[in-house]
Amino acid sequence: MTRRGLARGVWKLRRALAAVAAALASTVTRAAAQPTQHPEGITFQQIRWNTRLYQVVRVDLDRAEVKLYWKDDRGRPLGSLAALDRWLAGRGETLLAATNAGIFYRSNEPAGLHVERGAVLRPLNRASSPPPGEAEGNFFAQPNGVFYIADDGTAHIRATQGAALALPHMREATQSGPLLLERGRYHRLIGNPTVARNAVAVCTPRRIALVLAPEGASIRELAGFIRSELECEDALYLDGTISGLRVPSARVDRDGSYVGMIGVTPRRAAGAPRR
Repeated sequence: MTRRGLARGVWKLRRALAAVAAALASTVTRAAAQPTQHPEGITFQQIRWNTRLYQVVRVDLDRAEVKLYWKDDRGRPLGSLAALDRWLAGRGETLLAATNAGIFYRSNEPAGLHVERGAVLRPLNRASSPPPGEAEGNFFAQPNGVFYIADDGTAHIRATQGAALALPHMREATQSGPLLLERGRYHRLIGNPTVARNAVAVCTPRRIALVLAPEGASIRELAGFIRSELECEDALYLDGTISGLRVPSARVDRDGSYVGMIGVTPRRAAGAPRR
């Protein structure tokens, strides 16, 4: 075999090996555990996408309720996902899933809007920079936004300026930033890929997803996963580093010290009193 023929053979072999490697990478990219189906309207799934691990809770709002939590009936901060679970159990309620809500200040108050059962506990924050003593963080990366459940039970994510008009119709709400996806458009931030992060996504008015990247992902990677893999066009960044997720049925328990929290419980029968 001539030197030219040998070089051509080596080139063909390398090309074939590259094709095999690409096929294997594609398989890893979409590796996913079978979803855990909970009877009351949620599914949990772990998905490895582009080397990053994501934990996903899909919520069916026809069968489950999404509420915001901060303090108990006596005005004491709940403080953690485990404490929220215990508090709900004491009231005869079942926690299906929970995660931290929007970013909060050092004063242990939500940085922006926080609404529970129609009561506005913290106002909408339209500032573009933090108050004195607070760090310049992701919350103020414009546009930021609001995730809310409307009076009719539908889910929405709106940029902060647009959310102001919907305030009278919000039953549950949390404000944070940045707005990861707005009608499928990415936010400009890229972010550090080593930081754990979480987000809430609205896939349809009656379907949402709580998403955690427990091993780290950049802001852009998290947004890409939500848009490409979950096929949701609107998503709000909740927090990073301290992000947590609790799914008792799937034995998922990553907790921390939180202010606002998003909790999912079984939908109550028609006519049952709201708490």
